[in-house]
Amino acid sequence: PGNDQCCDCGMKNPQWASVSFGTVFCLDCSGVHRSLGVHISFVRSIAMDSWTPQQLQIMKLGGNKKCKDYLASKGIGAGVGIKQKYESEAAQLYKEILKARAEGRPEPTELPKRNNTSSNNFSGGNSGSM
Repeated sequence: PGNDQCCDCGMKNPQWASVSFGTVFCLDCSGVHRSLGVHISFVRSIAMDSWTPQQLQIMKLGGNKKCKDYLASKGIGAGVGIKQKYESEAAQLYKEILKARAEGRPEPTELPKRNNTSSNNFSGGNSGSM
């Protein structure tokens, strides 16, 4: 549904996909998605890349229309830029919902809590005492 055009700019016949969001997009928008990093949007070529069964399942469960409708229901409309749209908490939750559906798990209702402690804590500990 809606996959005959780029989910971000509307260009016809998209050849790239975000496995993370189950969406398809054009070459130009694929570059923006790639720049977000694979932790935000995992990009594959529809024709040139190989796909795992789980990735295919996410694409079947997703689709441009489903993603757009979900984001719109969370206040993220068509005028929002790609970076702002896909880095939003709503988009990240949608990504987790799709992944859970593909894995047959219950759908999350919120993002996992992040641990805000730094792993680069240089205070304390044994600092070279002899």
